[in-house]
Amino acid sequence: MRRGWPAVLVLTLTLVVAGCATVPPKKTLAERKAERAQAAAVAATKPSPPPRIKTVGTPEDARKHMLRGMAAIEMAKSPEELALAEEEFLAAADISPQLGSAWFNLGKVQTQLGRYDDAIASYRQYLAVAPGAEDAQKVRDEIVKLEFRQEQIAREKGRAGSWVASTGAWYVLAMEGNGIVLKTDQRRVTEEEAHSTYTLVGSIPISQRAHAEHHLTVRGGRLSGTWSRGPVTAEKCQIPPDTAEVAGEINEREKKITLRYEVTTFSASTQLAILGDDYCSGVTVTGKRGVEEVLYGPLGPAGLGPGVSYKGLYSWWAGGFSVVGQGWQGHLGVRLDQETEAYEAGLRDDDEILAIDGVPVKSLNAGEAMMRLYGQPGAPVRLDILRKDVKDPVTLTILRIPSV
Repeated sequence: MRRGWPAVLVLTLTLVVAGCATVPPKKTLAERKAERAQAAAVAATKPSPPPRIKTVGTPEDARKHMLRGMAAIEMAKSPEELALAEEEFLAAADISPQLGSAWFNLGKVQTQLGRYDDAIASYRQYLAVAPGAEDAQKVRDEIVKLEFRQEQIAREKGRAGSWVASTGAWYVLAMEGNGIVLKTDQRRVTEEEAHSTYTLVGSIPISQRAHAEHHLTVRGGRLSGTWSRGPVTAEKCQIPPDTAEVAGEINEREKKITLRYEVTTFSASTQLAILGDDYCSGVTVTGKRGVEEVLYGPLGPAGLGPGVSYKGLYSWWAGGFSVVGQGWQGHLGVRLDQETEAYEAGLRDDDEILAIDGVPVKSLNAGEAMMRLYGQPGAPVRLDILRKDVKDPVTLTILRIPSV
């Protein structure tokens, strides 16, 4: 924030805007615990699918099912039609379990259907009934290839979930075909990207956070695709949408994504009117600027639990007449009420987290801090807390609670 823009005024405006939002009624701690217990009970009693009824018949029937399966493959024009071939080969294997060709063809069809677990099981059954087959080594090699595919699919699926940028923006990563999509409604538009001014006041930071998306193709560890940002309001002006090509990489070991792209830079000016309403005197393009965005994730499924929110991810105000620091400032606070499990564990509203499992928050960026805070349900996290009106830091150990 530029000098001359009082922190108190910024805080006042923020509180006025926030007060206009409609807040849904909060659930009590007992209600949330009851919901989780009910969900766990439902999951534990979820009925298993009925076992498949095996086909019975004669060896001649098994031969007919084999021929029908081959015909289904020849006619298949869709996965649904190819599944008919699987049914026929399953029927042949039911009738004659020692019929190696049934298991072999079953494995081939299941591979085409993308059911690698089933395909591996079928190929292994083929090797069990025909260990001396001429193609036995080829089948063993195919099993190795399918296991590799399984690993890659599991790794790709494991990327889905919540990611947090070093700047504090929360993203949702979803798989889309052979690529990934990252979306956020919390991207901060910095003063370097859009310079907003107001008559007599000077520079004013843009408080509204923007919607942004990355549509990316993954090739090994390399990423490429497009980035887009929606419009954002700067006082009486509107900064138009922007888009650019993106390149980057995904680091599985460090659990981070790095993206590089160019944003269009803007200048917006709001004029103070003596008579009538203030107005936007113009928005101009001033150039291009390179951006490197680093995201960390996916976050673990559990953190400090429902009813806990974080402050400091986008700005930090130390109180009093201090200025508001825009962006991540190395401070992480919490907001919560008494109807939370975190409160039961000893956390209090307006506590500042100084360290997570012994690692100082000031040594981390926002994404790294969230990655350390989140983990598996029930796993402990140790927090060093700075509390108002308490001289020395307080140390708490909290068992992580599912966020939803």
